[in-house]
Amino acid sequence: MTISCWLKYPPATRSISLATACFLCLGLGSFSVLASETKSESSRGLHDPLEQPSIIQDLSRPQPAVAIAQAGGNLVSVGLRGLIMISSDGGNSWSLSTSPVASDLVQVHFRDELHGWAVGHDSVLLATTDGGKSWEVRLDGRSLVTLLREHYSTAAGIDEYEAESLLGEVDLALSTSSDPDVMATPFLDVFINDNGEGFLLGAFGMLLHTIDDGMTWQPWIERTENERRMHLYSIDMHGEQAYISGEQGLVMRLDRGLGRFVRVETLYTGTFFGVHVRDGLVMAYGLRGNLYVSRNEGLSWDRVDTQQQASLVDCLEDGPNHFILVSQRGELIRLDSRNLETARLEVPFSGEVSSAAMVDGSRELMVTQFSGVRKIDISKLN
Repeated sequence: MTISCWLKYPPATRSISLATACFLCLGLGSFSVLASETKSESSRGLHDPLEQPSIIQDLSRPQPAVAIAQAGGNLVSVGLRGLIMISSDGGNSWSLSTSPVASDLVQVHFRDELHGWAVGHDSVLLATTDGGKSWEVRLDGRSLVTLLREHYSTAAGIDEYEAESLLGEVDLALSTSSDPDVMATPFLDVFINDNGEGFLLGAFGMLLHTIDDGMTWQPWIERTENERRMHLYSIDMHGEQAYISGEQGLVMRLDRGLGRFVRVETLYTGTFFGVHVRDGLVMAYGLRGNLYVSRNEGLSWDRVDTQQQASLVDCLEDGPNHFILVSQRGELIRLDSRNLETARLEVPFSGEVSSAAMVDGSRELMVTQFSGVRKIDISKLN
């Protein structure tokens, strides 16, 4: 896995998160963070990303962007050290939105033009109700510890042994953090639908459920067929369907009757970085260009030849029955979901890509890179 994927899908220790960000930012010359920050300094509260807002970035220079989403007619991108940027002109220009934390943000999801959520390191969940102009903290590494301990100490329907085991997992996670009161497990994705139901997930099997637009959350770690606590990378919902993808070939489907996520087999054992669900079609994609498609809710899968070896990091709808798959190398593959045929779009390589979004009402694609956000006019590609 390359350094950009490591930041977005990282080992879940707070000290590694900060060290990785420092290494990247020093190399790019974007921040003045000291790579020599130590555990004792962090324990005294110095450079605590949960206790300070994002630093002011110079947008006259490209800023490292990790994820991007469409918010109505706007675009919102997030990145290192709490970076949040908004564009109202299709990505031609960007303005800063102040984040209440300086933790690295790795994913952003908007349900509509106003309601959005961003997630990242230090178990951070941010929410906005004004299209990204302002944000508030809904969860962080400290409040998550309280939530998990209170839930698994009192939750009904969980036997005593399982509850003790889950509380032990919390203690173990805290023992690897540079701050003993912070759950450093990064959140990696979030999805909340029009009815206010959604899921928040991350490393080491972390999974939370909400039914009130993310105002409150209930731990669902034990409601998954993921006893090995493999990392959960992506969540997508469509209607009553909900699917999660993760490492080592993990794909899970929400069984509403059982009230838990059950595993579905794809015959692939590599990591799935993303999952996409639409109108009975389920797509799981990830390492080495692997793409698997199911038309029957995961009962059977077809492997699709994507004509390339780089990891797939995003999947976007491109009109009826068509999707654009984006690789980490910035390669674009157009998929016809009716016959599962693919066509590669010729794009000159210009750096690694971690996320992508379509500009509303256009054939323009925005991709996030450590050199900034780049626009690709796919209508001009063969």
